Amino acid sequence: MLTPPSVPPNVISAVRSRWPERAGEWTRRVETELLELCARYRATPRRVLPARYGFVVAVDTVHGGLVMRSSADPNGPNQSRVAIALADLGVAPTVHEAIDTDISTWMILDEVQPATPLAEANVTDATVESLATTLLAMHGQPAPVPGMPSVHDWLRERLESVQSTDLPPGVDQAPDAVRRAALVVLDDLGGDATSQLCHGDMSPLNVLASGTNEWTLIDPRGMSGEVSYDAAVLGLKIARNGPATLIAVRLAKAAGLDADRTLAWVSVADAARV
Repeated sequence: MLTPPSVPPNVISAVRSRWPERAGEWTRRVETELLELCARYRATPRRVLPARYGFVVAVDTVHGGLVMRSSADPNGPNQSRVAIALADLGVAPTVHEAIDTDISTWMILDEVQPATPLAEANVTDATVESLATTLLAMHGQPAPVPGMPSVHDWLRERLESVQSTDLPPGVDQAPDAVRRAALVVLDDLGGDATSQLCHGDMSPLNVLASGTNEWTLIDPRGMSGEVSYDAAVLGLKIARNGPATLIAVRLAKAAGLDADRTLAWVSVADAARV
């Protein structure tokens, strides 16, 4: 009988911290569920991929590599719907199946190759141009589900929180005055205008090389928003040799986005410590 790989301890700890009411049952069932999916797809687990909150396993099949991903996030169904919408635009892996259970969401996706994350890439002018092409494909597309959670509301909650519990590793919460100023900017941006398709979590670890000057997006947040927000987060995350605002503006202009609006999102995202 095939022995399933184990959920990494850091993932178990993170899930227990984030969703304590679901963590026990999810941890108890997830490895067995993986085996059931491997049997159905005639797949053999190859390795566990790095993840913060999910159990993500690369598997081999006679038709090529797949990735099987389980999340205990209650918002998992919306994440899969955004992933499917992004795949339909050609900027994310094909989603072969999305399975919602009472305790988790599974997605079975094509494996991205060579899968070098943007975090490990040398960001050049050509990189910015190719990233802008990805953003342009998403620009103006509707959210896949009416009334789905909003990036706008999620950011407001982070900015208003007395003590955020979901900060990136090694990052402290912004001072009160900075967060109050960002709330004013967020109000000016307006919640009604942010009900479009967006990735919502443009970490350089979620942007993978899939060919020469091509990028593939993984692990969307599962919220509606707007592509200007994605451009802002990218600007924040990949600005190594200059201000984030410069990268964000270059991305915005190359993708046909409003540069001023993108800069406003930079200030909000920075204060929210996304």
